[in-house]
Amino acid sequence: MESMTFKVAGHLFRIDAVEGNILALLPSLEPFITDEKGEPLFTITVDNSINPSWRGKRIGFFPCPSASFEVYLQDNNAYRILVLAEGKIPCAFIKSDSERKRFNIATRGTKSDMAFGLNNALMVIYTLCSAGHDTLLMHSSVVENNGKAYMFLGVSGSGKSTHSDMWVAHIPGSTLVNDDNPVLRIAPDGTPTMYGSPWSGKRPVYLNVHYPIGGFAAIEKNKENKIHKESIPNAFGILLSSCSTMKFDKEVHMKICGTVSKVLEKVPVHTLYCRPDAEAAEVSSNAFRI
Repeated sequence: MESMTFKVAGHLFRIDAVEGNILALLPSLEPFITDEKGEPLFTITVDNSINPSWRGKRIGFFPCPSASFEVYLQDNNAYRILVLAEGKIPCAFIKSDSERKRFNIATRGTKSDMAFGLNNALMVIYTLCSAGHDTLLMHSSVVENNGKAYMFLGVSGSGKSTHSDMWVAHIPGSTLVNDDNPVLRIAPDGTPTMYGSPWSGKRPVYLNVHYPIGGFAAIEKNKENKIHKESIPNAFGILLSSCSTMKFDKEVHMKICGTVSKVLEKVPVHTLYCRPDAEAAEVSSNAFRI
């Protein structure tokens, strides 16, 4: 049995692996290893000998761009979640306890399938358990400039990563800090803060850093570069659609909505209609008054 503790956005969690090799499957976790003692937010046991059990009520099938999730709820309020790769290939099975503090995961398939399944299972568990602590797992590409994080939002293919690249190339002092799934957490003083995470999509940007958020920009492709500040209702919809929302769990979903509302009290959301060029980066950075 191998046991390791990690810290992401201030939240401790532990992974126990019967067959070991945690970092062999998820090397992106390495920057987040910690020796810090304390009660973990959740504990995961990875045991591939577990036999999946589907007793309970099927409460939904949730397709995502790269993975899909089939969710069951048992009478004791425990979850059973099947993680499916593209083509609906089962690659991980999640079993929670009734308090959703302890989870068992069994992975299936090739090493690549197992790594994919474990990574997506960890993201689901992290989101479920951290939602009550003013924490959001975001879909965003993020750059840091002058000690603040600027988060670019939008559906896959909208140009988030390209816009980050334009900042790095043309806005002095800009650095890419996450390219797909940063964590947003509200600090004790109320400051919305971006944290690097072990999840960064196709580009391996796994930085254990955090910065106060300087602004959000939803990216939409356009022939002309222009930007405007959104109203609170529109901003709420944009920000919520950029979060992992866990709609199958009403209590968790409401907590996520509450955190989004708190964020909007501090940081506005803009929509940037843009080309993939240097001028677009100048337009958004000027709106953020960099």
